[in-house]
Amino acid sequence: MELTHLLYADDTIVFCEANEACSGLKVNWRKSSILPVKEVQLENILRCKVEKLPTVHLGMPLGAHHKAITIWDGIIEKTERKLAFWKSQYLSLGGRATLINSVLDSLPTYVMSLFPIPGEVVKILDALRRNFLWQGNKIESSFNLVKWAEVQQGRNYGGLGVRKLMLHNKSLLSKWLWRYNQEEHALWKEVIQHKFGQEGEWCSDEVTNTYGVGVWRTIRSFWPTLEVNTKVKVGRGDKVLF
Repeated sequence: MELTHLLYADDTIVFCEANEACSGLKVNWRKSSILPVKEVQLENILRCKVEKLPTVHLGMPLGAHHKAITIWDGIIEKTERKLAFWKSQYLSLGGRATLINSVLDSLPTYVMSLFPIPGEVVKILDALRRNFLWQGNKIESSFNLVKWAEVQQGRNYGGLGVRKLMLHNKSLLSKWLWRYNQEEHALWKEVIQHKFGQEGEWCSDEVTNTYGVGVWRTIRSFWPTLEVNTKVKVGRGDKVLF
């Protein structure tokens, strides 16, 4: 399967080799940008008439774990900006808990639906949320009245319902495995099937390569957990073997 381009609204993504020339169409460089995936040498894209274009990292190169954290820098910065504004106000403990649940817990949701969240980022975000909950706008540190693990329990279990980011991330990524079985003719599913192969009727083959971006490799690793917690209802019988 070969993808040449994707179109969405007024955006166009073109897939080509780094040394391929443009098709002859005029490009408005004031409104356009080229983002080489991983590392592309400058001389290989001079045919596109781009001068002084720096090397750009897009994605998460394997073996460079510290670079993966940069994907989450924007989330951390947004969280800190929210907290800087809220700390200037006098909020009750209940008000702070509400802001954490309704705003801070939602900020990383989109990114967590695509990428595995590193443990270092979880520690940073947990520290920001925990300190805001117990300290508020106080400059000096104060004691945490309840363990953070208990704060993250659901309200039915005596907690405040603050999200466990690692668990939430796993749930969002596992949802792609559910969609894999629901969206029969989706383009993204066809790409996965052609790239990694198909294991039975329910999931792709296990990803064993150790190079490139490991987004689907991480998602595929959750399949055994999802499989043992899934019930199958027999319909036409074309996907269920006895």
